[in-house]
Amino acid sequence: MSRLIARAGVIQALDTLLVLARGVLLGWVAARAIIDAAADGLPDYRDYRWPLLALVGVVLAHGVVSWAGRRSGSNAVADVVDTLRVRALAALRRRDPRQVQEESGHWRTVLTDGVGDFRPYLSEFLPSLVSLVIATPAALLVVFWFDPLSGVLALVTLPLIPAFMVLIGKLTAAHTERRLQVTGALGGQLADLLSGSVTLRALGVTRQPAKQLLSTGRAHEKATMGVLRLAFLSSFALEFLATLAVALVAVNIGLRLVYGGMDLTAGLIVLIVVPEVYNPVRQVGQNYHAAADGLEAAEEILTLLEQDSRRAHAVGGYLTHTSGTEIRLSDLSVTGRDGVRPEHLSCLARPGAITVLYGPNGSGKSTVFLAVLGMLPDEAVTGSVTAPARERISYLPARALLSVGTVEDNLTLFRADRAAVARTAAQVGLDVPGDHEVGAGGRGVSAGQGQRIGLARTLAHGDGTPRVLLLDEPSAHLSPGLVARLADTLRERAGRGDTVLLASHDERMVTLADQVVRL
Repeated sequence: MSRLIARAGVIQALDTLLVLARGVLLGWVAARAIIDAAADGLPDYRDYRWPLLALVGVVLAHGVVSWAGRRSGSNAVADVVDTLRVRALAALRRRDPRQVQEESGHWRTVLTDGVGDFRPYLSEFLPSLVSLVIATPAALLVVFWFDPLSGVLALVTLPLIPAFMVLIGKLTAAHTERRLQVTGALGGQLADLLSGSVTLRALGVTRQPAKQLLSTGRAHEKATMGVLRLAFLSSFALEFLATLAVALVAVNIGLRLVYGGMDLTAGLIVLIVVPEVYNPVRQVGQNYHAAADGLEAAEEILTLLEQDSRRAHAVGGYLTHTSGTEIRLSDLSVTGRDGVRPEHLSCLARPGAITVLYGPNGSGKSTVFLAVLGMLPDEAVTGSVTAPARERISYLPARALLSVGTVEDNLTLFRADRAAVARTAAQVGLDVPGDHEVGAGGRGVSAGQGQRIGLARTLAHGDGTPRVLLLDEPSAHLSPGLVARLADTLRERAGRGDTVLLASHDERMVTLADQVVRL
């Protein structure tokens, strides 16, 4: 960010110098031509050869500087936005996964549209601030140099524009924050409804979600239109004030020229240069609205990064790694939004055995897996966990991750060996061709096929040495025949010395277990 500001400062300094030089040359040439024409008739333009050549050179140089500034600024802005998004994703990865899941709709909006809207702040608003610091004082100095009275008028009227900017900006900030909240809520509802649309349609429950989505969409429309109305209002106010200020200076110059109280050359130069006093201030006000949405998202990301820096070493402190593959939970309690789940849990998952955490939804089964993986913040956990390092754990979440691509791409998504994947795919009964396309959100495959893709990918990992298998609801969406095949596969893996730990509320998995831990 600091390099971006420094680069914008250098570009703006050159741009300001060229703009002021252009104004001075243009005013001088025009004034001399008028004076010579009044004295001798048509002027001889050969007398202005060098000033005109200098004016053309300044105009060309200004075009080159502006092009170079936009090009380099665009590349720098892209780097800053990408870095911000990557660091935010890394910080979210270190947060409590349960909290991230609850706020997934909000963060999805912030990291996509929100960060995208931050580009105008970097490419337009930030350069206009730099221009305000450099160009406005420089233009004021030029005006003062040629006509101190016009400089005083410009200096007196200049603060009116920032005063109105502050008043309108405070009102805009509240509307922008509300719009971001509504957009995040709408994004989360859309994602949830799309992922569960097939189930909702099968159950015939579509009317109420449609009404809720329509209501949220209207709230989003209202919030967006409110921000747009404020943007138009502020733009009108800024243009009106800047026009009045320039007109005041122009009328003063005109009257003094009529009564002979001012030199024509100085008057024309000041008339050409004085708009550059107000232009940067006006641009700041106009660009603020284009950057307001992105600035709100950027502030949330910076707050997230600040919190992450303070708690960078406060995750997984309750976890002790062991050289074996057993998992030991000692008086484990995890605090969450719904209370303490699990509470005072103690158990031992042994190598060569199948252990099932059995309980209803919300009893803390998935939370136990997150604790074993060392992904929960220390302040939420009491007790201790002893488990192997993550490299020796194969984890299947309750909802298998599917990315856009082919089935084969998804099977080898986490660098699983192709031969091992082919073997485990056959074991779990995956009957989808490898070149079958998978769309966003798992479109193109059924829930059962997606579950088998996740199972095949998870079971294929490893180099033949004993591992830990953490499988969250592995029988979900599977028919009885496929559950039987999965059971045979898990018994085989346990017989090879793997530690198999399942989380399930399926009675079929309970009959498979060597040990059942009820939550």
